Amino acid sequence: MMKQEGKAIVGKDPLAKIIDDKKLALCVECGKCVASCPMAEFYDRFSFLFSARGVIKKALLGLDILNDSNIWFCLECELCARLCPAGVKYAEFVEDIRQLAISEGITENSVICPRCGRYHQPLPTVGRLKEILAGSGLDGEFTELCPQCRRDDVAEKFAFPPVTVKSGVIRHQTG
Repeated sequence: MMKQEGKAIVGKDPLAKIIDDKKLALCVECGKCVASCPMAEFYDRFSFLFSARGVIKKALLGLDILNDSNIWFCLECELCARLCPAGVKYAEFVEDIRQLAISEGITENSVICPRCGRYHQPLPTVGRLKEILAGSGLDGEFTELCPQCRRDDVAEKFAFPPVTVKSGVIRHQTG
């Protein structure tokens, strides 16, 4: 990818637009994102390949980032973005490229809520959460449904009556 004054030259390519909007070309490779990243503690194995720096480097080199399984490891905590001296918005980048990948039918690393059909978590995160929660009886409850469907499920279990809020969306009254 060509750079011009710290910005990627953007055509009609949606990936190039995301790379430009999230300021990836401004990365100075200081390593603050990798040093602060909770993925190193969360996953049993941590690699440069799925670190923020690794994914940014691959994106800027024009590699096929949408089909790269490493985009699905980020926990989207935004700690890297808060510490980045160049203003790179890595967690937003990951969120946007995951949505782009899903829109292009690349879904093997995404978990879709069986209740509403929306994407809600990356498969590596769900897999690791299941490992952590194994034996607690909570692994299915916290990994299968999206947050909204999980709330609705709990409300239905406790028979809270539905109420309509200002947005017009029906929610379950919790007390």
